[in-house]
Amino acid sequence: MKFNQYLWNLYKNSPDGKSAISSFSDRKEWMEEERLFEKYNPKIKDSFNSEMICGILEDFWCYKVSEHEGAELQSLDEAGKLYEEIISTGLIIESEEVLKIGDFDRMLELIPFLSMELNYLFGEYFFPYIYIDEFYQLTRLADYFEIELPTIPKKPDYKARCMYYWELCKVFYKFRTENGLSPDEFSAFMYDYAPNVLGTEEKGKMPQPSSAWFIGGLIKGYGKEWTVGFWQSNKETKKGDVLIHYETSPVSAITCLWIAQVDGVIDPFAHYYSNTYVSNKIDIPHISLKELKADEYFSNHPLIRKNFQGVNGWPVTGKDYAELMRMIEAKGFDTSVLPQIYAPSLPEGIVIKEEKDVEKKLLEPLLNEMGWYEHKDYIRQLPIHAGRGHRIFPDYALHYDNKPEEEKAKVLIEAKYHMKNNQEIEAAFLQAFSYAKLLLSSVIILCDKECIMVYDGKNGFSRSRYRKYYWEEIKNPDLYNELKNKLSDPINYE
Repeated sequence: MKFNQYLWNLYKNSPDGKSAISSFSDRKEWMEEERLFEKYNPKIKDSFNSEMICGILEDFWCYKVSEHEGAELQSLDEAGKLYEEIISTGLIIESEEVLKIGDFDRMLELIPFLSMELNYLFGEYFFPYIYIDEFYQLTRLADYFEIELPTIPKKPDYKARCMYYWELCKVFYKFRTENGLSPDEFSAFMYDYAPNVLGTEEKGKMPQPSSAWFIGGLIKGYGKEWTVGFWQSNKETKKGDVLIHYETSPVSAITCLWIAQVDGVIDPFAHYYSNTYVSNKIDIPHISLKELKADEYFSNHPLIRKNFQGVNGWPVTGKDYAELMRMIEAKGFDTSVLPQIYAPSLPEGIVIKEEKDVEKKLLEPLLNEMGWYEHKDYIRQLPIHAGRGHRIFPDYALHYDNKPEEEKAKVLIEAKYHMKNNQEIEAAFLQAFSYAKLLLSSVIILCDKECIMVYDGKNGFSRSRYRKYYWEEIKNPDLYNELKNKLSDPINYE
């Protein structure tokens, strides 16, 4: 959804809008900046207390940023060079080297605090990055307002990950200037206006778990009432997956299961890089490391032999999961209440070897069964203009109008052979999203040999918000009708 100037002006001139804008424009003390962090990202207290935040902000200002006070940056290039210099030259406080030159790994967690000071001094080019452990929310904002984010650098390239903040600065500088926002208005847009427009992420129905993963670490620090949070995981974690939690010393035992609330999140500024949000905690009888080492099956398991070193994101096989259920059940626990790993299968007699098979043996028969036919209700490879002299060809357009220069489709469908990881799913979504914007589509469908993924654009498309249907599941009449309603022409059913 494009930026709406009328709605923004209503907000900007409202008491709440004026208050939010002034909170960024009037700050003068580190305590005021610390309050901005806590107001717009309360979870920051999980990692930093108020004294730590103020101390880091003060250090960056006094020993890094203030020396450039009075300087006038004339261009993005100058601002970019200044930023690279600041993050590359370490930090010395009263003759003590607290951050070594080139220590980009350590610098990562400090980027948000540095961004606040740079925004204060050079707001034209730098925005305050308050999304600590909340990169997922930034992607929601970008999807909704149709902002293309830069490609995230690879995990080992710590300098590029630090420089990613500057890449974001360039993207948001363009967005801000194109929409006539001042630097402080843009900050209010990001942290007050946009969250209110986006609202709370709808939970929807949780997919059946397709995999399980080990995670580890002490839970005690989060308190007994801690029920949802950000945790290191495998980047291939899928929403609904089971996370088996091993609590490290002094507990040294598997103590509970969680359910992943979102697909694996790659956060360039988080040290551990790949994470997810966990919730739906299920306490189980403790299975100690000692018991695992004494067990016939787990005694030879590589993770157990390593004493759970590198536990976070370790994949759990079907056999691993079954054997763990055996040990839990032996302690008198009813394992029928625990989530079971779902192994998707194809309808009987269907063999899929390539993308064309997905289209001809799965997708098209389903559309036909629902009463929709080629050249009447859907069209393949609809040619649409995407710039001067350039045309693109979405796989399927359902409920379409192919009038030249006015092509539209209520439902945009992209078929793949197998989207085997989250990166491929995201790439397919972004490709389909670009087509959907041109065709004014209200629903995006991704499908492969395993499943159909439905993205509803009613409240703006988001790569993290979808409903998944496995092909075999569609035999269920309720799920079949639910899916049909989602694919039906919105004009007819809304």
